[in-house]
Amino acid sequence: MTGAVQRVAVLGGGIAAPMAALAIRRAYGRMGVTVRWHDDGTRPPRHAALVAPPDLVGFHGLLGIGDAALIDHAHATLTLGQQFVGWGGDDVFLHAYGDAGTPFASLPFIQHWTRARHAGLRVPLEEFCIAAVAAKQGRVGAVRDPAVPQAVKPGRHLDAQGYAAVLRAACRAAGVEIVAAEVAAEADLIVDARDAAEDGAPAPLCDRMILASAPPIDPIPLHGRMIAHDAGWIALTPLADRVAVACHYASARMREQDALAALQQAVGRAVQSDPAVAVAARRVPGWTGNRVTIAQPDGIAATLDGAGLIELQLAIAQLILLWPIDRVAMIEAEQYGDELRGTRARIADFSAQHFRLNARGSPFWEAARAAPMSLELAAKIDLFAARGMVAHFDQEAHVDDGWALCMAGHGVVPRSHDPQALLVEDQALMAEFQRQLCAIAAEVRAMPTHAQALAALRSGR
Repeated sequence: MTGAVQRVAVLGGGIAAPMAALAIRRAYGRMGVTVRWHDDGTRPPRHAALVAPPDLVGFHGLLGIGDAALIDHAHATLTLGQQFVGWGGDDVFLHAYGDAGTPFASLPFIQHWTRARHAGLRVPLEEFCIAAVAAKQGRVGAVRDPAVPQAVKPGRHLDAQGYAAVLRAACRAAGVEIVAAEVAAEADLIVDARDAAEDGAPAPLCDRMILASAPPIDPIPLHGRMIAHDAGWIALTPLADRVAVACHYASARMREQDALAALQQAVGRAVQSDPAVAVAARRVPGWTGNRVTIAQPDGIAATLDGAGLIELQLAIAQLILLWPIDRVAMIEAEQYGDELRGTRARIADFSAQHFRLNARGSPFWEAARAAPMSLELAAKIDLFAARGMVAHFDQEAHVDDGWALCMAGHGVVPRSHDPQALLVEDQALMAEFQRQLCAIAAEVRAMPTHAQALAALRSGR
């Protein structure tokens, strides 16, 4: 062995570079590791917003970032999921951050719901998800009733520029040295977080995006909205000071002025917008020699299912976990690359299900439905459609109930269920359904409002 890594250089700007620099400094600074961030001046666009799923909240704790700073400087609000409008299926459904019902009789809830659905039950699966019910009623809080064991763990909506500023301030406080990008990057380990497109990668379904802002909503919703239009979709992300709007569209099927008109129709109010920008495929993460590459959350992955920040968090966490023990050998590189490629594929599958399962009739959506999908995604859809189970693969980033809520929301009702579900008598099944719905309703009524929860977070209570 030639010695441990002592000097780290992080290249880039935006969100990825300061998050990586901060995480490394927080994890290994006490061991003498110095971190120099070579800031290239890249900043998120002024209208951009990010969706941080619940797991990222715990990651913020490891980074030393509190909610008060996010609320004050990134106009943070809470989110319990994303609502999909006009994609087909039930037309409007919520991908909520929570369990889809409480298991009973030794089976997942989806098995009993499937049985009841075929017998005539009309209650959507999301009505048994306390996070979904709370989101629709504008309430959020921890579950206290032992009869309702699901935890309601909100994520965060963040102004991208404000979030970048919070990360920069935290870097300074943690002792990260910030220099201009032109300074030579001499280090034992280089983390390349520069914003760059991936050569040779297939173009995304939506290759153009318009970013805009609309006046804030009162009360502030506890979920974002993904509204489908003829050639793409529009993401509405409610922040404390505004609603961030991102219109994603395929330029081969829609002109910029028509995309802007669709955006304004979806928002229903005056907007401030910037000209459309191109969206390129993100670079593939990896590790070659002493250089680790991570991806900047782009405009599309940043909003749909929080994919951009999920991947970034997992890439940084994996680097911390596989920290090189020798600054020359770097035997961890192959494992890191395998993990990150698998993680990206599974995250991409979760987002791709929305396009595969859409039920719209325009040429764009027909092409999206017919686009090639991975063997893993095909297996997940086929198994769930057959019997309400979710196939598992390595590097999974989403829980089974998240998949179930999305696929059921898109109108996929499993054709059959676990045979053991028939061991529960019909009367007992209906009584359990009623018990769960009543328990959820009572718990949600006792929760604070969104405004009250934000005030408590700001004050540290």
